[in-house]
Formats: sequence, C-alpha cells, structure tokens
Amino acid sequence: MAAPQEFPDLELRHLRYFAAVAEAGTVTEAARRLRIAQPSLSQQLRLLERRVGAPLFRRLPRGMELTEAGRLLLTGVRQAQHALGSAVAAARSVPVTATVGVCRGVPHDVLRRAERILTAARPLRPVYEQVDSGRQGELLRSGALAFGVLRAPVDDEAGLELRTVGDEPLGVVLGRHHPLAVRTELTWSDLAGQRLLWFPARRAPNYASAVLARLAEHGWHPATLVEDTGSHTLFRHALLAHDDVVALRPQSGSIADTDLTWCPVGPEPPRERFLLATAGRTPWSRLMAPDDPPPSEAHPQL
Repeated sequence: MAAPQEFPDLELRHLRYFAAVAEAGTVTEAARRLRIAQPSLSQQLRLLERRVGAPLFRRLPRGMELTEAGRLLLTGVRQAQHALGSAVAAARSVPVTATVGVCRGVPHDVLRRAERILTAARPLRPVYEQVDSGRQGELLRSGALAFGVLRAPVDDEAGLELRTVGDEPLGVVLGRHHPLAVRTELTWSDLAGQRLLWFPARRAPNYASAVLARLAEHGWHPATLVEDTGSHTLFRHALLAHDDVVALRPQSGSIADTDLTWCPVGPEPPRERFLLATAGRTPWSRLMAPDDPPPSEAHPQL
C-alpha cells in the first residue's frame, strides 16, 4: 500500500465537485447545484485530473461521461462519504462536558428547560457552577463558561447568543401571621410602609435596578433589608420576625413552607426573566438553535 505522502495532493472540495459533476452529467447543471461559476468548476476538474494523473471524464457534446478511472474514483469517493458520515455520527454520539454557570434562585423547571435545549441536538454532560448574573457575560466571552443561566436584562449583549427560558411575574412572599397574609391579592398601595427583603445588587445589578425602577413607577419606594447568605432559614426568619418585611418572588420560585405565603400583586408587577446564554460564533452557540435542521449525518458533503 502506498505511503500517505505518495497520494496526490487532493482536497475534499475537489472530490465534492467531481462527485457533483458525475451525478449531474453536465458541468452546467453541477455548477448550478453547487452554486459556483461554471468556468471555475471546469478549472477545478482539470486540476483534479492533473493531480490524479488520469482523465476522469469524456467530454461529449451532450455532457460528461466517466472514464474507467473516473468510475473507480467515484466508487472511492462514495465509500469515503459513507465512512466520513459514520465517523461524524460516532463523534456526535460522545457526550461533551460543558460548564454551565447558574445564578442563584433558578427554579427547577427553568433549569430543566435549559438542559433540554442544550441536549436536543447532541449528547451533552452539563457541569453546573454557581455564578452570579453580573459575572456571567465576561466568563462566557472568555470561554471560562460554555453556557450560563442568568437573570435579564443583560447589560452588554455584544457577542452573546441569548434565549429566554423563564418569564414570570413577581409576587409578594410574607409570613403567614403578617397582617397582609389574609389577602388573596395585593395592590401597590397595600405595601406602603413595608420593607423589602432584598439581595445584594452586585449579584444581578441590571435585574435589581429594573425591579426597583418598576416599584418606583407604582409609587412604592421600599427600604431594603439585604440578606447576603442565601440561607432559606435566615430568609424565613426575616419574614417571620417582622410585620413590616416582605419579599418578591415568582410563584414557581416560592419554596413550599407552611409558615410563608405567596400573594399576587398588581397592576403590572415586575417580572423575573431567565436567559440561557453562550458566546456567539462558537460550537456551543449551535446548540442554542435546536429547531434548525442538523447537517446530514449519513452522507456529509466532501
């Protein structure tokens, strides 16, 4: 068998062009299918024949006919297409590990929805890390994170692919003995004088600003009581120990706790929107569009 360096210097595109002409029967039709200029295709065929060292076609008045050398080469090209298709399919079946940054407080349904998107096109093994929303953009662009699940809005969307995976109105969480707990629905005027149990704004600065701005539009300018530990025990203690403290959370994100209650508030409550994000123009970004038809795995074009 010939050593690899003894094979002619063939390029995959030349073999693709050759197979297209053999299938179409004319250079004109093959050029149309390939969407290239006919003179360019004819030039590439002549170059391929020089590198193979044998004529591959007979030029006839009504089209192109394969020579014996051409038929042998076409058989090899089709075998190569099948082998390459099998290799690509095998490579795609291997799970890829991807680091996914997740901000605090993401509901299970949102995380499950993001994971379905990421694994729809190919096997993927996500490894989750807790990363605040405010840091994820930088880490995604640098490649330190493959994906992120973060709260909207994003300050700088440049270079990022974004997809909404969760969008819910915020409601009021309060202790079951709170004076407002007997209400089935609250208005903004009901919350006058109430303090807001809040989180450190550095974790999601754009989200924090957007929510507080919406509250101000409705006439509520609450003093904030910041809880920095992320502990549910301390969260519930702050709500149960004070009759003038409430929190804002979506209903799905409210932890089942018989000592706490969730109540809708209106009109036009602020919303909590979660985004699945990745850096654009990367192999990861292709997984963000599962509705796009995947390339053919059986016979990829050479």
